[in-house]
Amino acid sequence: MALEPNDAAHALHDIEAAGKHSSAAFYYQRAAPHLFLWGVIWILGYGSSYRWPHAVWVWPVLAVAGMGASAWMGRESRGSGCGSRSAWKSGATFAAVFLFFAALFQIFPPQSVAQIDALFPLLVALAYVGVGVWAEKARFAILGVVLGLVTVGSYVWLPGHMLLWMAGAGGGTLILGGLWLRTV
Repeated sequence: MALEPNDAAHALHDIEAAGKHSSAAFYYQRAAPHLFLWGVIWILGYGSSYRWPHAVWVWPVLAVAGMGASAWMGRESRGSGCGSRSAWKSGATFAAVFLFFAALFQIFPPQSVAQIDALFPLLVALAYVGVGVWAEKARFAILGVVLGLVTVGSYVWLPGHMLLWMAGAGGGTLILGGLWLRTV
């Protein structure tokens, strides 16, 4: 039995589709634990900020712990493509973002703490949308849009309870996003 050109084309298309699906599943599986981690950090950080508004040390401690845990998780998955080159890129990106915000706050000083509380989640939302678009991973883009909507919605409609909303809805969005990524 001879293989027809149409059959060969369909087979190649199916192979390409399976490869894309496998790549997306692998990418999402590696990202899911990070979303769980940062969802818990958001719950702890925003919840603590709501409960104890003057505990300004909470977020820096959680951010450093989260970055350390993320780096450790990345190192654990080194066999899957992560290495010192990736760590260097992550460090350089973090430094660039830190310097960008230092400059941004010098030029446009925030008028309220709520603006700062909304700005950082919006940056995270933008990052997820960017990764989703550039890596062609739609679930990341959708997650970023949802996170952005949760943030803007809490800032506009729940100003007195924004921190509590961001703890539950923002942290919950990340955790549910991690669960969603694992279902590929």
